[in-house]
Amino acid sequence: MASVYGYITLANLEAKSKIDYSTVDATAFTDANVEATITLAERMINTYLGVSTGQTVTDSIITATTLIAERMAWDEMATLGYQEEDAVKFNVYTDAVLLKYLGDHVMVTSVPMSGANHYKPDYRF
Repeated sequence: MASVYGYITLANLEAKSKIDYSTVDATAFTDANVEATITLAERMINTYLGVSTGQTVTDSIITATTLIAERMAWDEMATLGYQEEDAVKFNVYTDAVLLKYLGDHVMVTSVPMSGANHYKPDYRF
């Protein structure tokens, strides 16, 4: 199973983090579980941007998705006892990533993408 939106792959995430998650815990970090984590990160990106489908994938989206998915996996490793829990809280970290990589966008209000609404119109980079 691949992630739903395909912003990044399992191989992208493992290359960035330099961790083969299945060697950490083959039961908790199956390919399907890690790809589900990637999908959650992608959905956070889409929610932040106010879209549900058809998002143009930019370098900023790839970077933000990778960092958020990596942090989700890190937090899971900490929960399972494979990593020490000494990092900034997830929501603070995630907010910082979203603002840094997706905060500088130009608003386009002409034709919103599917999933956009009048509170968060279509955004383009």
